[in-house]
Parts: sequence; structure tokens; C-alpha cells
Amino acid sequence: MTIKRRLYSDEKEQEFLTRAIAYMEKNPKTTRGKVALYAGVGVSVLERFEIEGRLTLPPKLTLKQARATSPWAKGHMV
Repeated sequence: MTIKRRLYSDEKEQEFLTRAIAYMEKNPKTTRGKVALYAGVGVSVLERFEIEGRLTLPPKLTLKQARATSPWAKGHMV
């Protein structure tokens, strides 16, 4: 039997959820990584919230979409 550890308190989890939902309402075409960065947690935590049914994340970017957002795709290298 495995014991499930909790890294965050209920208050912290609620704070992450409210920040993530507010950011997604403000920027509907955002990526999962940007939502996680704004919320202050990793993407895996937000994915766990999605599995629990507390959040709906934007769909994952395809490889083609991810490459199109890179500055290398436009010729403006960093």
C-alpha cells in the first residue's frame, strides 16, 4: 500500500488554482507552461488538478506549434 504525500496545504492548492484560472481567463490562447509559471507550480501539479477535475488546461502544443513559437523559426535568433 502506498502512502500519498501532500506537498501543499489546501490553502496553497486553492491559491494555485485561482491564479491559474485567472491567467487562463485573461489569456485564453496560452500554453500550459505559461499557466504553470504564473501559478507558481509545475505543469505536473496542474495536470494532477486536471485529473482530479478541478481545472481544465489548454491542449498540449503539437511539435509544429511549438517550433512556430520559437524565435529561431522567424529568423530572429536570441
